[in-house]
Amino acid sequence: MTGSRSKSLVKRIAKNMSWLFLSQILVAFFGLASLIITARALGPAAVGILALVDAYVQILDRLFRLEPWQAVIKYGSEALAQDDTSRFRHLVKLSVVIDILGGLLAGTIALLLAPTLAPLIGLPEDIGSSYISLVAIGLFLSLRPTGIAVLRIFDRFDVLAISDMVIAGLRFVGIVIAYMLSLDIWAFLALMLMHQVLTGLVAFSLAVNELRKRSLQAFMKLKLSQAFSDNPGFLRFLWNSNFNVILRQSTQRLDVIVAGAMLDVTAVGFYQVGKRIMTNVVRLGAPIRQVLYPEMTRLWASAEFGKFWRLVRYVTFAMFGVSLIVSLPLAWKMPEIAVLLFGPEFREAAPVMTILMFAAVLYLGALVLNPALLSMGLDSALVRTTFVSTCIFAISFLPLLYWLGIEGIALTHVLFNLVWTLGCILSIRAYLARNK
Repeated sequence: MTGSRSKSLVKRIAKNMSWLFLSQILVAFFGLASLIITARALGPAAVGILALVDAYVQILDRLFRLEPWQAVIKYGSEALAQDDTSRFRHLVKLSVVIDILGGLLAGTIALLLAPTLAPLIGLPEDIGSSYISLVAIGLFLSLRPTGIAVLRIFDRFDVLAISDMVIAGLRFVGIVIAYMLSLDIWAFLALMLMHQVLTGLVAFSLAVNELRKRSLQAFMKLKLSQAFSDNPGFLRFLWNSNFNVILRQSTQRLDVIVAGAMLDVTAVGFYQVGKRIMTNVVRLGAPIRQVLYPEMTRLWASAEFGKFWRLVRYVTFAMFGVSLIVSLPLAWKMPEIAVLLFGPEFREAAPVMTILMFAAVLYLGALVLNPALLSMGLDSALVRTTFVSTCIFAISFLPLLYWLGIEGIALTHVLFNLVWTLGCILSIRAYLARNK
């Protein structure tokens, strides 16, 4: 890589990462503030109900809707590098069709199963299915994956970041108003739906506007079959990249469902505050993965392997070191932090919060491994690694739940992230050994 190209790469990464960091910091702030106000407004039991509704909807969304954004970035970047705008526009249409069909399928199944599954997962028998039905409407209106793919391909991370900040801010304002007016749980469910709908449609609208600026619109008139013939391997990559996410999300959502079925909603509420804090911590690392994936794909495709591996090492050591340094003092004062943030009712959530925080440390340290494996074309190895990690998670889940309660569930996340990290490293080492 020449000096000018190297500087251009660093400048582009820094610019995109700065926007995403700003977005994720503000979204994390709004998310934590919203959780604090919700917890103080409703208490542990209602927080547990909200967690169960969200987990149910998100699980069915991930199981029955494949997100095409990673595949579109990979094949779309190749098409644009070859100045093949026709191929790119066909990919955009294919992505939109996948989003629409997946949303219809996931939303329909969520509504049909709600009356049967709601009481089984710990929701109130008389009204639990109605809670689910309200939020599940948002599944029919999600075109975000296509929007993400288009905006990231054209380096419009700024537009996506600003929209995410505004949406998170609107939800926070709504929660503050609901708290001040002493509204019940229905108001918080409606805000959950609002957030889901805006998240699903705003990014897509911005992407369509970007395509129009570049004279790449009118893609819906194109033949869908041409997209498959122009992009051999697209469906395999789509399945493998999504199957990996499905397995990871099963560990992030099913645990809440099982906890609701086997424990009470108050325990789920304690667990939820710990998980939401972990989610907001992990969110701060998302910009790195999102910015690096397109760049790592370009580096690997152009055979600039030295630059590729230096990028992997630097990001891994930096993320693990910084997150560990920050986490240690927080763990020492976690009971006081739980009471300060959520109120005295949530003191018992402190052990769960501590364990999940260290699970986040492991996740952040290894976050670059996912885009690294995808960029190397090792999506099948990524799927195998995630599958093995999920199996270990599932096998250990019930014994740890019976032994330690909600703290045991939190430990399964530490175990999952540890096994997944080691598996990814072994997959990379095996690939390098085969290709010396």
